[in-house]
Amino acid sequence: MIAATVADLPRYKGLGENLDRAIDWILEGSWKTWKEDGKLPIDGDRVFALFMHYDSKLPQDALFETHRNHIDIQMLLEGEELVEVRKDEGLEVAVPYVDDIELQNIPDDRSHVCVLKPGGALVLFPEDAHRPSMAYDGVPRPCRKMVLKVLL
Repeated sequence: MIAATVADLPRYKGLGENLDRAIDWILEGSWKTWKEDGKLPIDGDRVFALFMHYDSKLPQDALFETHRNHIDIQMLLEGEELVEVRKDEGLEVAVPYVDDIELQNIPDDRSHVCVLKPGGALVLFPEDAHRPSMAYDGVPRPCRKMVLKVLL
């Protein structure tokens, strides 16, 4: 996991061609004017953005997710949320793997907790199980997020 400001993302270039392309696209800034929800192709299936509006969730309503073939770059465009992150080992599957996502139940032990708000980015690798979209202060609120999916 990498937790950084958008401005600091260039430090992480060189980890892979597709990740470099995603970082360059973020820095170009065209996403700032994108208002629609849905998928925006950037470089075919190698790099694309998903835009979404939702209300943040109570912790009991949020499961962990993992991906096998993609890196996630999660950026909150509006609102605030908590994202828990932990190693993907030892989790109990709640929803089996389909279309590069598998959902896991909430374990009893603690995870890293990150606050995600505009101007920040979380780069999540396949070994980083993550539980996004949780209400920051226990009260669900409207959020708008962009998730870049970066093919490994």
